[in-house]
Amino acid sequence: MEEALRAKILDLLSSQHLMTLATIRPDGYPQATTVNYINDGLTVYFATDAASQKVANITLNNKVSIAITSQTEDFYRLSGLSMSGVARRILEKHIADEIVLRLFSTLPQSKRYVPHDPERLAVYLITPVAMALVDYASGFGKRCLVEL
Repeated sequence: MEEALRAKILDLLSSQHLMTLATIRPDGYPQATTVNYINDGLTVYFATDAASQKVANITLNNKVSIAITSQTEDFYRLSGLSMSGVARRILEKHIADEIVLRLFSTLPQSKRYVPHDPERLAVYLITPVAMALVDYASGFGKRCLVEL
């Protein structure tokens, strides 16, 4: 991936903290949910209630897709990222705890959505497989596809 494109993707990932996460339900239909996230480079992390439908879906099929859109009032400066990837639950408690601390320090409002029992918090990472960046500042409908 060229460095300028990587920089645009990382800038978008780091400047936003809400994503739409699409998983596949047991009946084969997609389910899209908005969740808070943080990133470390191109890797995306999120936490959710272990009893959620997202967790059940990912347990059956760990292929996911996310969508992130920049927050702007200027339509011609809009950018967005669509990423396909593989989700994996982080089972190592010390790593999961570190991710949760980062989530809470970056997004303090997310604390209110934590289950009462901390053991019910499921922490995931998404490893990207392919990405598409849309950047209207570079031209309407211009899209750059990257397969990793």
